[in-house]
Amino acid sequence: MGNSLVEQQLITNFFNYYPQGGALYDGDGLLIALNKAMCEKFAITDISDFLLSNLFETTFLSDIQKTYLRNGSVVSHNLPLGFSIIPGFNEEGGIIGYTLLLTDPASKEWDVMSYDQKMRELADISEKVAESIPDTILLVNEELVVERIIAYATETCITPEAINHRIDDLPGFTYPDETKRNMTKIVQKCLDTSEIINMDMSIPGHNTPVVYFKIRMVPLHHKYVVVYIRNVSEQVEREKENKALSGKLTESRTMMELALKNSHITTYSFNFHRFQTCDKEHCNHCFQFYGASNYLLERNKYICRALSSLRHPDDREDFFLLFNEIRNRNLLEFAVNFRLKNDDGEYRNYEVIGRALEHDENERVNLIVGCMVDNQKYIEYERTLIDAKEKAENADQLKSAFLANMTHEIRTPLNAIVGFSDLLSIETDPEIRETYISLIKSNNELLLRLINDVLDISKIESGMLSFAYVDIYLPSTMRDMYNVMQLRMPENVELILDPCADITMRTDKSRLVQILSNLLTNAIKHTSVGTIRFGYKLEDGYVHFYVSDTGTGIPEKELDHIFGRFVQLKGASNGIGLGLAICKGLVNKMGGEMSVSSRLREGATFRFTLPLANTLS
Repeated sequence: MGNSLVEQQLITNFFNYYPQGGALYDGDGLLIALNKAMCEKFAITDISDFLLSNLFETTFLSDIQKTYLRNGSVVSHNLPLGFSIIPGFNEEGGIIGYTLLLTDPASKEWDVMSYDQKMRELADISEKVAESIPDTILLVNEELVVERIIAYATETCITPEAINHRIDDLPGFTYPDETKRNMTKIVQKCLDTSEIINMDMSIPGHNTPVVYFKIRMVPLHHKYVVVYIRNVSEQVEREKENKALSGKLTESRTMMELALKNSHITTYSFNFHRFQTCDKEHCNHCFQFYGASNYLLERNKYICRALSSLRHPDDREDFFLLFNEIRNRNLLEFAVNFRLKNDDGEYRNYEVIGRALEHDENERVNLIVGCMVDNQKYIEYERTLIDAKEKAENADQLKSAFLANMTHEIRTPLNAIVGFSDLLSIETDPEIRETYISLIKSNNELLLRLINDVLDISKIESGMLSFAYVDIYLPSTMRDMYNVMQLRMPENVELILDPCADITMRTDKSRLVQILSNLLTNAIKHTSVGTIRFGYKLEDGYVHFYVSDTGTGIPEKELDHIFGRFVQLKGASNGIGLGLAICKGLVNKMGGEMSVSSRLREGATFRFTLPLANTLS
């Protein structure tokens, strides 16, 4: 017997006696024969009753498995039972048939009908799932041609005619050239690299300007690509709307933050339900403050506990009065004013406004929102206006008093000058005439001094005063002042010039003499007994001058405005109240400062400083 016959007989015997079961099929997948074991296992008397009567029309094999068989590949599976299907080839390499061999090692009793029903149920479930998902799923081969539509969604614009069309030329799709090239390139890359690729794509639409898609490509064995296509146009439009709304929200929030920051306003919310259900140990955040950046502040914990210690003890109104008024009287809005202590321990005035926002099931107010306005600066501004009004009224009174006083002060020397001038014209006695001339001269000097004081204060306040700075030997100037003022001292008052340090300073000598003369004259007016002492000392580049007396002193309440214009102490016998104002104005203009210390009936001490080397010169 030839080898080919032996081989053929052995193969026949192997198939006939293969204990697990076997079947033979022709090149078209049609069943030809079953061996004895297969017939016994499934109780088959007629081969037409076998479930796998045609390999390429059964639902037990997937399309991919069928494709593998047509391409000459062995297909193996283990559900519902193990099997392998082996192609047979002729000498030219063409497929002449298929051999199916069961591979389960042990004999089992299979409920074939139950399995068939189960498979049909699974196929039905798969079909329903494919119909329910919003994706069109395409099977694309290595030629980039759609072989099968696994699932179809009308939203993707792909029609059933897409089968046998290239992926870049699908009916229903209008591809721009760039999109077409990109699609081809990416599908080919998926085939070549076996990588899962996700991409976004947009194409011109039929009813809308643009249609947006998300595409996912999953490779299979370098031969196929499963393409999932989903229409996401509605999602993209929603995202655009959300982005626009987010931009408007950001704009509104920024404007609100700027408004809160620049208007010194703090917003808040209060929830009655949270307040009533709080266990008083763990903060329930019933009361929340929001800052200018609109974020919850860390100190928002336990606010309800801290309010009593922050509120001014003299204020009856507070937050809870506001909340209870709105809730108990069912008000839409209410406002209160009270003071709260800030971080520096100072009390500031706030206007607090609340508005009902939510109600509970009993129609009682549950949520209140509002704002608190720091109006301390307005309170201070109001006080400033009141003070300014009082000062203006006082200035008006001072002006009236000044005019009256000036009228009296000017008339007094003028009357004396006119009167004695008339008497001088008729008087013949030389001694009496000399007396009249002396009185006229002294009244001329008094009138001139009054006019000079008025002119000086006007120049100081208008900034038109000029200075002539020269180097002076200070001890000599002080001794000259002492000699002049000594002639004007009352009988029971002693003038003392303290020892003078050897100093040369640069200043306006006439203005320095004017300041000292005014201060010493002022001291003489208010000292009837005791001493008047003056002098200076050098400290830190400044000459510190002082004039001290043991006179009547200055009441404490008068010290703050003793340097004001037209200010005269009670009981003053002469003057118009400009001397000290002129002194302080001159000192300030010359780069120094002036102050006073005094106690009633214990005298007063006036001090002023001037730069040793005056840079203002």
